[in-house]
Amino acid sequence: MCVIARDFTIMRANDAFAVMTGTSREQIIGRKCYDIFEPCYHASAACTLRRILETGQGFDTDITLHKDTARERSYILTATPLLSACGEVIGIVKNLKDITERKRLEQQLISANQTLERRVTERTQALKEREKQLIRMIYTDNLTGLPNRLRLLRDVEGSQVPVVALINIDGFEQINNFYGYAEGDFILVSLAKLLSAALPGNGYRLYRVHADEYAIFMDARQVADLPGVLDKFELLAKHITSVIPATKFTNNQQQVLLRVTMGIAFTTSADPEKLVIKADIALREARLHRKSHLFFQESAGIDARYQDNIKWAALLQDAIKHDRIVPYFQPIHNHKEPQNRHYEVLARLIDNRGNIISPFQFINIAKATKQYPAITKAIIEKSFFLFRNLPDEISINLDVEDMEDAATATLIQEQLAKYNIANRVVFEVLENHRLEGNSAAAQFLKTLKAAGCKLAVDDFGSGYSNFAYVLSLDFDYLKIDASLIKNIDQDASSQAIVKSIVTFTQDMGIKTIAEFVHSESVFSAVKNYNIDFSQGFYIAKPGPWPLNS
Repeated sequence: MCVIARDFTIMRANDAFAVMTGTSREQIIGRKCYDIFEPCYHASAACTLRRILETGQGFDTDITLHKDTARERSYILTATPLLSACGEVIGIVKNLKDITERKRLEQQLISANQTLERRVTERTQALKEREKQLIRMIYTDNLTGLPNRLRLLRDVEGSQVPVVALINIDGFEQINNFYGYAEGDFILVSLAKLLSAALPGNGYRLYRVHADEYAIFMDARQVADLPGVLDKFELLAKHITSVIPATKFTNNQQQVLLRVTMGIAFTTSADPEKLVIKADIALREARLHRKSHLFFQESAGIDARYQDNIKWAALLQDAIKHDRIVPYFQPIHNHKEPQNRHYEVLARLIDNRGNIISPFQFINIAKATKQYPAITKAIIEKSFFLFRNLPDEISINLDVEDMEDAATATLIQEQLAKYNIANRVVFEVLENHRLEGNSAAAQFLKTLKAAGCKLAVDDFGSGYSNFAYVLSLDFDYLKIDASLIKNIDQDASSQAIVKSIVTFTQDMGIKTIAEFVHSESVFSAVKNYNIDFSQGFYIAKPGPWPLNS
């Protein structure tokens, strides 16, 4: 603290004030204050100390002393008027409060805040960039750089009258298997470029929605614009399906020719999943009818058929889950030794209401939805268990899918060994183009024969009959197809064919079974032609075990 007279002479000062100003009390007392402090405090007209003398009002301010030295310090200077007993200003009292440390901390805080703000800004920008990258990754196909299926669904959802065309490469799996995946990827990228170049612009967008499938999307915006947009899609489809087969995709001296099939659909409601499903249905129908492209038609009943497939797939899944796949048994009558009983095992599905459903209604769905092995598993396990201690012979249908499925093949062999039943099991296989030439299937059948099982050719004479193939796998039974048996009592052509089949099988030591024996006259004719066994409703209908007869 120091006391200053009206003429700005320092009258008194304590030691603390002297230390703060970097002087001694002897050096301060008697001197003018403006000789000690900064030039801004000299006794000019603008001097703040002069205003105190004139107005009698004090003030606070921040000052810095020893600014040009390493001992620079910051203070709060408080100046108040010194009053006489009658209230007259006779001087000024000055106090200094050292705030150097506070100033230093404030400056550190300011600097830290600035650094933090800069880092937050940088981090925010980095997060925004990362978000953009993630969005690109989510909605972009890595191989071609095109928007993907998710982007298509989002775009369709945000449109008013969306039109979608799906483009699928015919037989692309064979291309991958023959040339390798690297060549396959080259073709996919090249096709993406070709399709991009084929688009006329003006709102058309290209996507890669699946491994070998692309999509073109356009928003017609108004229903009134739809006919014109569909006409343009028709022209575009014709152009694409003609230019692609004429293009040679060349890489590493390999030239590959492609064909594509297109399905086109539109809707006036933004239901992206349903629209894409309709386009996929149209594509499949186009392929089924060998057309290059096809528009989805509600009136064609296609949608209803696919909905029916979905219903059956769900019903089948539920039946498998709740163990409602059961074996039914149909007797096969032995003409010469009727006491030796033989049964064909047939799959049945019991729905949740207890209705018995024939495999004709669900087998194709089971194969398409990859649920067929579960049906085979249930039939094998249940029928083997039922007949484990019986002397009777049973026949079980075996499809190519069973023979190609490693888990099913292993299950059959394990169950045969578990119940020691091989010598009483006949496996019926449908002879067709999928079986002939299938080395894996042929080897599995030979394995069954080696284990003691018998083999039967099912539906022989149904249109694909090869005597040489029957001999190549050493079949024990040949089941004559229903088309030849149902009218054998009166149809001369059927009689001639059956006679030749029986002659062949007798020479080769193969037993014959007549299918679809539905009447007494047919049964009599079958016996007259020396067929060994009869099977059909005249003998007995299929039923659950134990049979009533």
